[in-house]
Amino acid sequence: MLRRVHAVLPRCRFPRAPVAYRCSLFSSGNSSSQSQPWKDLELAALRSPPEPTLPEEEVYSYLTPGVRKTSVEELATQWDNLGFQIRNMNGYVKFTHSNGKWDEGVFVPAPYILLHINSGALHYGVSVFEGLKAFNCKDGKVRLMSPDLNADRMQRGARKLRMPEVPTEMFVNGVKEAIKRNAEFVPPYGHSAALYIRPLLFASGQMLGLSPLAQEYTFFVTVLPAGGYFGKGAEEGVEAL
Repeated sequence: MLRRVHAVLPRCRFPRAPVAYRCSLFSSGNSSSQSQPWKDLELAALRSPPEPTLPEEEVYSYLTPGVRKTSVEELATQWDNLGFQIRNMNGYVKFTHSNGKWDEGVFVPAPYILLHINSGALHYGVSVFEGLKAFNCKDGKVRLMSPDLNADRMQRGARKLRMPEVPTEMFVNGVKEAIKRNAEFVPPYGHSAALYIRPLLFASGQMLGLSPLAQEYTFFVTVLPAGGYFGKGAEEGVEAL
């Protein structure tokens, strides 16, 4: 029997960090008088699906596979040998653009997303991504270098693909929120590793052909602790062919 996973969306408030145009600084103990509302998307108990809105509608629901989250204890002896690989973190930040505007964003604990089989990203590659890093520094602060430049580059890519642009403030706040929600996974100072940040913008709405454009777009920010892309190969060299 198909059941629907209902989402509970309580209101949570977290510090709003100002947009930095050179270097973004924060530490786990910092707070601000201003705050940014965030919703937590919690996977609640299974319930019967609701009645269809229209008589001809069919209602389905999907269950994700079980998720085993990474623990800091597992990484305690691996900070210098992390490599570049997927690890399940606490969750990711997600924004949705529909009806001509972006929503306020949610924090999602499960590393899955539901897509229409005809989404523009799947069929036509309508997507752009960025990559940047956050570092634990000697003074105990986490530093993020020039995220506004990453936002600018993503905006240029969005314009070329006729996607809605992610505003710089939303981009930077989304990146910072993803870091704060996974702060324990920022590698400690003194290790050859960082928290890798992957913002992604894509056409999550359906498209058949390149026109009309999708009516829905998704922007999310995932993070994971990582070492060098080539591991020790960066020091010893790697064969090009």
